[in-house]
Amino acid sequence: MTTKTRIEQTVAGAQSLVGQLKTCAMDTDVPAVQDMYNDMAHQIEEMIPKLQGRLRHVQKEEPQYR
Repeated sequence: MTTKTRIEQTVAGAQSLVGQLKTCAMDTDVPAVQDMYNDMAHQIEEMIPKLQGRLRHVQKEEPQYR
């Protein structure tokens, strides 16, 4: 598996995880638990652009990944 593929899979997994965490937040009536899930989703959302930036860097610097 190439670095590019691993990063792409990581981005997709992170995006999926955000959706799952937000769904969990909606599925509970406990405000503290909702906040916990939403906070975790927010943390993952902040990581996604960094991963996408790394992916762009790999694609730019490594011609075989274009």
